[in-house]
Amino acid sequence: MIRLGILGCSEIAFRRFMPAVQNVEGIEVIAVAEEYAPAKLDAFCEAYPMDRETSFETLIKREDIDAVYVPQPPAMHYKWAKMALECGKHVLIEKPSTTSYRDSSDLVEIARERRLALHENYMFQYHSQIRAIKELVAAGKIGDVRLLRADFGFPLRQKNDFRYSKALGGGALLDAAGYTVKLATLFLGSTIHVDTAAMTGLPGYEVDMLGNATLSNDRGLVCQIGYGMDCGYRCSLEIWGSKGRILTNRIFTAPPDYRPTAQIETASGTETVEFEADAHFEHSIREFVREVQDPEKRNAMYDSILLQSKLIDEIREKNINAEKDSWDAIASEITGVANNLVKVADGVSMILKRLEEKVKEQ
Repeated sequence: MIRLGILGCSEIAFRRFMPAVQNVEGIEVIAVAEEYAPAKLDAFCEAYPMDRETSFETLIKREDIDAVYVPQPPAMHYKWAKMALECGKHVLIEKPSTTSYRDSSDLVEIARERRLALHENYMFQYHSQIRAIKELVAAGKIGDVRLLRADFGFPLRQKNDFRYSKALGGGALLDAAGYTVKLATLFLGSTIHVDTAAMTGLPGYEVDMLGNATLSNDRGLVCQIGYGMDCGYRCSLEIWGSKGRILTNRIFTAPPDYRPTAQIETASGTETVEFEADAHFEHSIREFVREVQDPEKRNAMYDSILLQSKLIDEIREKNINAEKDSWDAIASEITGVANNLVKVADGVSMILKRLEEKVKEQ
């Protein structure tokens, strides 16, 4: 039995992880820690009675803890995951694993050296609809695949949401884009790379708010992705083939009791396929349990984490708006300096005028 502790009483830990983990064999949550919000800790332990700690480090270093779940904002993932791994704990970490390839690579290296599981929780990939869609494509329902398109976007949230904080690792690339990139890897495989990308901010926000990218593999198969955090809700995968297309409606966020659908459009007409409801969060936790036990599964997840973080970094590097943003920032600084010089000049002019008036008075 894997004895697990939770680092932080976040919404996803309370609303999604706890209901799911109770249906998974081989793992038991025995403690939770919260450093910033005592009221959240009280509410968490009232709903799910367990040991409580007010220090993440204390929980990590408990001898009765085998693994930790890290559901904190992205910028905090690296610090606490690294500490846990160095203390010999397996780590189930919310997506993204970290905010950079360098940090994710460091975590993977530590985990590999110590033979520990490091699991990035993109749970949608374990939903049975993914397998069903691949089977439809393999069966030739739409002919040969010509193009894939993945989109994930949602309306604005409350202004204090961590997604809008640069310091906490916010931004659409690290949030919404991660889903679409992960989905692209499931269809394009390990030779996937980024061809072009664009990231855009919005007035009043310090992080990127929307973007798009084109990815391809060594066979020439292309996936276009679109993502955003100020958009009408979209959560879709479109596969365009030589004989038609498949369009899904809830590829990333299907609740456990929801039956997602897909439209298959061909020259013969439109067919609606309904998939089975599935609990992908539970499947992700089960996969983590397997990775704790199976070195091959651990290695596969290491590779998956590295590929994902590499692609996110490539999107940053190929952002066609980056140079424009840099020049805009420089121009803004120059404008600020110029405005200050004008104020200084006005001040000097006023002083000289007063001195001139005093000279005349004498």
